[in-house]
Amino acid sequence: MELEKLEQSILSNNVESLLNNLKSQATNHAETPKQAVKNKTLKMIKRLLVTKKSIYDFGIQLTNSNDIIGEEMGSILIAEHFELNPEEVNDTLLRLADSDHWEVREWVASACSIILVHHFQEYYPRFYLWTKDESPNVRRAVAVAVKYVSRSKNQEIADSLIDLVEPLLSDQDSYVKKNLGAFAIGDGLLKYYPHQVMDRIRNWISIDDENVRWNIAKIFSSAEGMKYIEDSIEQFNILMNDSRPTVKKAVNSTVNKLKKRDPELYNKCLVAGLTEINQS
Repeated sequence: MELEKLEQSILSNNVESLLNNLKSQATNHAETPKQAVKNKTLKMIKRLLVTKKSIYDFGIQLTNSNDIIGEEMGSILIAEHFELNPEEVNDTLLRLADSDHWEVREWVASACSIILVHHFQEYYPRFYLWTKDESPNVRRAVAVAVKYVSRSKNQEIADSLIDLVEPLLSDQDSYVKKNLGAFAIGDGLLKYYPHQVMDRIRNWISIDDENVRWNIAKIFSSAEGMKYIEDSIEQFNILMNDSRPTVKKAVNSTVNKLKKRDPELYNKCLVAGLTEINQS
């Protein structure tokens, strides 16, 4: 990759030329260059174009390029300048969140997290609507973005972040479920906002919905979640006494994982009143 060609493409506002140069660095696995290459290019764009408006306009061109590389990088550039056109940014990211390409979806989730960190109050009402979108790709983007935002450790937005994932607990789509319980909540929200999440779990457990119960079991299956099983025996036994196959499978998997990973904690939980696992 020749840096001079990239720089010239950026300075001449030639998105097509930029993308053609980057495609020469694409890997067979992702069909795009390595992330380090794309990150370096993003820095170059911001350095050369200087003004927010120029960077934003270039980003919009990238998102409209119908090119995987362009959509990825463009999503970040417009997210970083959300304040210039909030509606256009939201609509563009919403479209890209439903991309057929998995890597574009990942970059969009990251872009949404950038906006939430810097423009939480303004973006939150728009982003909450994503939880009701008909596309599971879009709903899943909410879960992933929430995990990324949770790393900010901003206690002031903890409850609002939990409110974002709450509607997804009953989501039946496997793509959403895979990224919610153990991933977004267990390894994300619970890690940084344990008291708020545990308080919410005590409410969620009363919801007689198998997808909600499945997600709660998966929260406890995460490394962070296992730390709270001993203090959540009452809630966990509700899960263990749920006879629905979906819930039972998730609970048995969690308990088996706990028994294998931390036998001492597993035995402490039994002493504390955890029902012995039923292998049937």
